Amino acid sequence: MYLKSNVQQHPQVLLLTNVPTPYRLPVFEALAKYVDLTVCFCQECDPTRLWRVELCSEWVQYETPPARALPLPGGVAIIWNPGLWERLGRVPFDVYIAGENFATFPAVSSILRAARRWKRPFILWSEAIDTPFASGNFVSNAYRRWLYRRTDAFIAYGQRAKAYLLRRGAPSDRITVGFQVVPPEQLPAPASDKIALGLAGKTIVLYVGYFEARKGLLYLVQAFKAVAGENDVLALVGRGPEEARLRALSHGDPRIIFPGYCEGSAKTSWYAAADLFVLPTLHDPWGLVVNEAMAFGLPIITTDAAGCTDLVQDNGLVVPAGDTDALATAMRQLLSDESLRHKMGRRSQHIISAYTVEAARDAFLEVIKHVLGRSGLPS
Repeated sequence: MYLKSNVQQHPQVLLLTNVPTPYRLPVFEALAKYVDLTVCFCQECDPTRLWRVELCSEWVQYETPPARALPLPGGVAIIWNPGLWERLGRVPFDVYIAGENFATFPAVSSILRAARRWKRPFILWSEAIDTPFASGNFVSNAYRRWLYRRTDAFIAYGQRAKAYLLRRGAPSDRITVGFQVVPPEQLPAPASDKIALGLAGKTIVLYVGYFEARKGLLYLVQAFKAVAGENDVLALVGRGPEEARLRALSHGDPRIIFPGYCEGSAKTSWYAAADLFVLPTLHDPWGLVVNEAMAFGLPIITTDAAGCTDLVQDNGLVVPAGDTDALATAMRQLLSDESLRHKMGRRSQHIISAYTVEAARDAFLEVIKHVLGRSGLPS
């Protein structure tokens, strides 16, 4: 393992990713205790996210070069960073890692070119998955096949992401499976309980996240209304462009509530009060809210369009995406069986205890060690 205490043993690593996200920064910090890490963000923020991120580190050098956006039909924008190639030409790194995101392919291509220019290994870090909602198009799939043929090693976030890589020609023996984690410090103690929330005696079905079409919330509301009893409550915590449609669909049903966007202890209060967590997504490369819900001992219902289905074993149910009847059946099963909910909730906490920042870091270290050894670079 590459230790900071030995200057000859910590390689210089450049890692490119799209935007700063609070749950990934602790993984970068942990990785930087074993390598000299520079993290380059393609953009300062994601306009659809309400995160507040502080980029201040003793271990990691963070950079965000100027960015430009080229809007495309369908609400997609291609991001490019005009000064990135000049930055890459100054000093070589020992290893180059790029997070896969088609919107940032100009930057990913620049990282690959730099790796080839300096004759250094190139690692692709991927969480892309195939779903009926989003499986790429001819252009993006052709680009990925081109990119994968030139990649020395891969980190896939989950088995769904690994399958995505394999379908597009990535060699199985070059893929290491990693996963997303939620650092425990980002789940503070709840500020209130079920009684304080005014829901004593209720069975709470919880959703936390952004209100957009791909989250499948219309199916959740329909399924809940089909099976819920008078003491059941559906709490939709968040906000987004689908909120008006959801409120219209829920109109007149006092069992469906909209607490709004919550963060910190206000958000964890809902996890602590809930009895069942549902992510009805049509497409989620991972679905970190499932990690969060499991940390609070909740049974899980999600769909086969979530990358995090690796987490759902005997602690929940996975249903076909967009299938209201299947979602309703799963909800009926868990709403009607309190002992099963408790059993699954205990399993959730046991399973998620292994999904730590250190374990996520180790996937990166494993691949870095592999490519350095294979390429004959200093280790």
